[in-house]
Amino acid sequence: MKKSLYFAAAFALVPLGAVPAAGSTTAPELPRTPAGQVLVVQADLQDSVRPADAADTTDLDNFAARLAAELPAAPDALVLNELLGPGARRLATSLSRALGYRYRVEVAGERSAFQADGSVRETAIILNADTMTAARPTGYERVQDEDQAYTGAAKRDGSLQVPLLAVHPGGDPATATAAYTALAGAKFPQGQVTVLGGDFRAARCAVPSTDQTIGCAPQAFWADLTGPKAYSDALFDKADAQSRSHSGYLFARGQVLAAGLDTAYDADLPDRASCKPHFDAGRPRSAPRDCRSAYYADVPFGWALLAAGQPVQQTVTPSRIALDHCELAVRQAEVAARIVNNTGDALSRPLTVTAAAPLTATPATATLDAPAGQATTATIKITAPRDTPPGEHRITVRVGDESTEVPVTVTETCTEPKVYASSFHAGFGPERAVDGDIATFWHSEYSPPTPLPQSITLNLGEVKQVGNVGYQPRFDGNLNGTILDYKVYVSTDGQTFTEVAGGTWAGDARLKTATFPAVDARYVRLEGTRASGGSYLSAAEVTAG
Repeated sequence: MKKSLYFAAAFALVPLGAVPAAGSTTAPELPRTPAGQVLVVQADLQDSVRPADAADTTDLDNFAARLAAELPAAPDALVLNELLGPGARRLATSLSRALGYRYRVEVAGERSAFQADGSVRETAIILNADTMTAARPTGYERVQDEDQAYTGAAKRDGSLQVPLLAVHPGGDPATATAAYTALAGAKFPQGQVTVLGGDFRAARCAVPSTDQTIGCAPQAFWADLTGPKAYSDALFDKADAQSRSHSGYLFARGQVLAAGLDTAYDADLPDRASCKPHFDAGRPRSAPRDCRSAYYADVPFGWALLAAGQPVQQTVTPSRIALDHCELAVRQAEVAARIVNNTGDALSRPLTVTAAAPLTATPATATLDAPAGQATTATIKITAPRDTPPGEHRITVRVGDESTEVPVTVTETCTEPKVYASSFHAGFGPERAVDGDIATFWHSEYSPPTPLPQSITLNLGEVKQVGNVGYQPRFDGNLNGTILDYKVYVSTDGQTFTEVAGGTWAGDARLKTATFPAVDARYVRLEGTRASGGSYLSAAEVTAG
């Protein structure tokens, strides 16, 4: 989406006219944000560790040009990671030239990221001096041996106080975020919109994946910030950023009006890996031609348009879903309904989801309960049969008295995993049992404990004749989770399973086989009802033939 489409629903653009900023020869092409609103950019510019990289500013100039081309309005503030003092000053100059406003470095480090005491300082904050002012306190706070930049910014027209923290966890982000929120509360108790922006070095979901599905189990830092701490993840709420794994965030205590992630960067510069070594070495002219005027980092920037928080804020995420993913012959996607309670009293709102056939919403009704000063989220699964004809549908999500319509696209095809598991421990997913490598293994969840039976289900991709299942226990000298008592089930549709075999295997690492009269099957499930070591299962390889 281009800049005008992003902002059309957020506010009426306020033109500046053609008066250039002082010291600039460029007339502003991007509008100012209106009174009471602020646009904040977050980026990890990766320009602080290698001296040759920090000395060359081509990537910073490219970044300024990229913002001018992709943002819907002139940024009021930038919270930045991996940027030294000279680079921050160069970027402020480049932004002034590219955007026609006066940009000023408010907080930045020195010529080296590494301090004499062994700590690291490579966060920075840049402000648009034509739209923003900064007041004390301003400076750095050390968290996990990383210096976090902060400043008490405000709109120059007096309409909004915007404390800004440019953060970069050096260890466990859950521990760091507790320190960040404490810092924000202590330094800026009167802030109307508080921003924690930075690269948290961790994706939102606890289990790594290429996308970040709505209903995944979130990491502790994210759950704490968006729940008890009542911050909003702007990119999650308004940028539909679930289609990709990313570690850059703009968390805000306030109202998120609009947000975006520079996903167009993927299409404009798809092979960033070929650019990065040249820029890291400070030799951008040696990079492939497409890189030279486009590359700014190997991760895209994010932005958010923010306003003062309302007593109660409600969001439905994402704005559109596609039923292009199947699990056991069922198309599915998820929607999150969230309320932020900024009042001093507990809040309860009814949730109703209306979905007409062939769509189904689960649950169709629920209650959102948010304690005073906290937020809460409900996840709704939207499903349809795999053979649903392609087309457009809608669901309606009603929270209290507010209704939101979410378009739903049924695609021609749906992607289905090769294997499923009833549970798995992070890092030991079921795909490790079908990768042909007996050195890797699936392990059902054991923290917290999950009782047996547990199972792993193979998706053969089409209906085939199946007469045996092979089971290779883990082969690392540890027999924990080795299946002793088992059952085998088959299904042609992923919904109805029939038991075809069962028995007991020896508790050793030798290859096991279950045989049965050949049957038609697309899905083959191996279930363990008793295992060595405790109430969990493991498998190095599972096959069906």
